[in-house]
Amino acid sequence: MFGRRVPPHIVFALSVLLAALCAVPAVRYGMAENWLPALVWGAASVWFAVDAVRANGWRKRG
Repeated sequence: MFGRRVPPHIVFALSVLLAALCAVPAVRYGMAENWLPALVWGAASVWFAVDAVRANGWRKRG
């Protein structure tokens, strides 16, 4: 972005944080049996978790 690449450790940390923050409402909506928001928040949480795994791989290679 803007001609500079974000360091992989920053991407990893932010992705883990966002995955955890998205998992909280997913679990709460799931416990309330409100399935559509639970699915949306859960999908976002998985998205960020996969991004964290990818960033961890970049960190180990670099």
